[in-house]
Amino acid sequence: MSDLLLDQKNARLGDEQSSQQATIHALAQQQGKRLVKLAESIVDHGLDVAQPFTVVATGDKKRGYTVLEGNRRTLALKALETPTIVQSALTPGDFKKLNALSLRFADNRIEEVQCALYEPNEEEQAIAFVISRHGGAQEGAGLVEWDSDEKDRFLARHGATARRSYSGQVLEFIDEVDGPSTSKTRITTTLQRLLKSSKIRDKLGLDVVDGELVSRYPKAEVAKGLRKIVDDLRSQRKRVPDLYDDEQRQAYIKEFTADELPDPSTKLDGPARLSDLPKGQTTPVAPKPKPKKTTKTKAPRTSVAASDAKINPTPSRLNNIYNELVTLNADQYGNAGSVLFRVFVELSVDDYIVRHSLMSETDRRNWPLAKRMKTVNDHLLASSAIAKQLHTVVEQVANGTHGLAAGLSTLNQYVHNSYSFPKPSELRLSWDELQPFLEAIWK
Repeated sequence: MSDLLLDQKNARLGDEQSSQQATIHALAQQQGKRLVKLAESIVDHGLDVAQPFTVVATGDKKRGYTVLEGNRRTLALKALETPTIVQSALTPGDFKKLNALSLRFADNRIEEVQCALYEPNEEEQAIAFVISRHGGAQEGAGLVEWDSDEKDRFLARHGATARRSYSGQVLEFIDEVDGPSTSKTRITTTLQRLLKSSKIRDKLGLDVVDGELVSRYPKAEVAKGLRKIVDDLRSQRKRVPDLYDDEQRQAYIKEFTADELPDPSTKLDGPARLSDLPKGQTTPVAPKPKPKKTTKTKAPRTSVAASDAKINPTPSRLNNIYNELVTLNADQYGNAGSVLFRVFVELSVDDYIVRHSLMSETDRRNWPLAKRMKTVNDHLLASSAIAKQLHTVVEQVANGTHGLAAGLSTLNQYVHNSYSFPKPSELRLSWDELQPFLEAIWK
């Protein structure tokens, strides 16, 4: 991924950027939550092979590739590899979510991407194709986006949803009863708002069973009200502002005359699927029994550090160390995990001391970690940042008198004693006991 370069002339950005770092920051800031959402999609579903990246080779001796099409995907991949490159552009909440996605991404990392490669002298041709994709329909030459009805139809036909939306079911019903419409007026969203109201459905003679519209009346009768609504919307006798809120929609349905609603005397013995009525089928339907909820058991943690810790160090290196501790399997990499854990505790304590000017630089360099740790512990208690019970536990850890988890003296032995072997369960327990202390340091 390091060979892929973001386009510093990216049209999404207001100004041309001076460097790759500036481009990364600007695009991440401009995308915000959408970047994290794209990263989540990549982790969950991978990349769409039908949409290769469009790249132009650089003329440098060290060949790189400037991305003309796919900059957002490129940035998302780079951010999944190294979340800290976009940390300053995201909110703490979005950055925490990106960190969690990065851990999942590490298990199934994407090393290669499909690209449509153009040489430097072919850049003009590459630009033409990018414009055809992002420049709108262009009378059919460009990408013609689906309207909401077409999108709904695609999702249902290809199994992405169990069935069409209420509006999609009604439009198919009316098209089957009256023949396909040539109207290009987009009515799906407004029609869906109307049909979501149980009071309006009741007036029209409709119920819902397992997300599917069912009719209490024969085809000709239920078609009356539905036909009127569809005609009103397609002819624009009723527009979005006329039916935007629920009060307006309820007033609209009250305007319907008796002839525009189902005749109560024709009521069926039981509700029938709306989709079956044009075919003459009126087999009563009943809701499917709801499946019993199953409780998923969470797999035991294998890493040294817990991924849900509220720890977001400002220094990039400390942030990277925390991310590695969340990734490191304590059972497989106990030595690396124990040393890195000890380093993270010391650097966190020192950072807090410097930020709060708790001692001189000479004392900070010369005092043992246990003494520095207790100084920070006392300051947090005095500042009401931690509870007395936590203060007692941290004091015991610093003194090496804690009986269950590894105390500080044990952590020191992991670093300095070649005969001291870290126990995975002890490492995890030590993290769990120090996590609230570390969270308070980085709050």
